[in-house]
Amino acid sequence: MQTDGFEILKRAWLYVRRNRFLWPYGFFIALAGVGPQGFSLWMQSPIPRGVTGYSPIHQIGARITDFAHNNWMLWVLFVTAGIIVGLVVIAVGSFAQVAAIGGVAEIEAGGEGGFGGAFRWGRDYFRRYLVLVLAYVAVLALVAVPSVLFWWSLGSRDGGFLLPCAGGLILGLVFVLVSILASIMMEIAGRFLVLEDRGVLESVRMAGILIKDFHRDVFITWLYVAVVTIAGVFSMAILIAILGSPLSSIFTAANRHHNGFLIALSILVFLIAWALAAALSAVFAITASAMWTILFVELEPEALPDS
Repeated sequence: MQTDGFEILKRAWLYVRRNRFLWPYGFFIALAGVGPQGFSLWMQSPIPRGVTGYSPIHQIGARITDFAHNNWMLWVLFVTAGIIVGLVVIAVGSFAQVAAIGGVAEIEAGGEGGFGGAFRWGRDYFRRYLVLVLAYVAVLALVAVPSVLFWWSLGSRDGGFLLPCAGGLILGLVFVLVSILASIMMEIAGRFLVLEDRGVLESVRMAGILIKDFHRDVFITWLYVAVVTIAGVFSMAILIAILGSPLSSIFTAANRHHNGFLIALSILVFLIAWALAAALSAVFAITASAMWTILFVELEPEALPDS
């Protein structure tokens, strides 16, 4: 079987454009970074890092660092709170991804789809999907450990020029390849889990078999999804370029004068810019997610829900 990657892209965009109930789910997918190939509003958007060092996020981080300085109990408290918030964000993103998978599958099966129906998919399957996402994150963390140890060891001795370059290149390539394979495995396994009601390990095993049998179709779809993700990054860059000057001036003025009104204004402007970035990134995130779902039901037509 040979699928048409461009046709999948067109259908995914048509579904997203005509079914606006998918848009809110796309926002949370982008926000949490549990979407295709790690598309994340936190990673692709420069807004969280701020267009200057005076952004509200930078200010809050600096205040926390100053407040917790040399106090290990406060550091434990802040780190624990950060982990909890991170897990909540990932859980919400997992719920949204599952809802999007179910909603697009219903549309593909000929049904009308709807926010409530997609919500029920999320309610029923997001816990298992969350386990899959956490396993994916753990794999990436384990693969990153050699790189971290390598650069840490170089910092403690003079390794010359050739060793750091060669070692960094090899470890970087390994990390990229493993990341790509792991992201594809997660996308396919997630759809086995949701649409065929399989367990986490069984879904991963079935994903490996499907990728082996249809590697050409999967790779072509991955390329198109990568194009969608890159287009999202460029769109975010254009948005930031447009908003850059007014944001920079407001953040700089608030930091320089320590005026309560300017600080409040900078936070408000930051939130508005964030909302615009979220709306933009959600479109790309949900389109990419829909592409993987369409590919999956083409390769596994028995997985389509009853319309």
